[in-house]
Amino acid sequence: MSTDASATAEPTATPEPSASPTATATGAATFTAAQVAKHNSASDCWTSINGTVYDVTAWIDQHPGGSQRILNLCGIDGSSAFDNQHNGQPKPETILAGFEVGTLS
Repeated sequence: MSTDASATAEPTATPEPSASPTATATGAATFTAAQVAKHNSASDCWTSINGTVYDVTAWIDQHPGGSQRILNLCGIDGSSAFDNQHNGQPKPETILAGFEVGTLS
């Protein structure tokens, strides 16, 4: 009898965000502003923008406007800075979406 390897394979573990998120009914993680504030360095940079929480650490050195633009947002609500700079442009919105880790509660 042959066995289907995909039926017996163990699922791969997904790393948990490091800020003790709260799970919602939909399974999405939620974070408080205090939790986001703990991620306030170049080696661990989270920001909230318009109610969504992002881990932008990997984007710091890639940002076309320079790393300081991102470093200024570490640990804080960066909504006004992001919105004022990008005015709803689709490319920055799409790039940012790739760094989403949850929602702000």
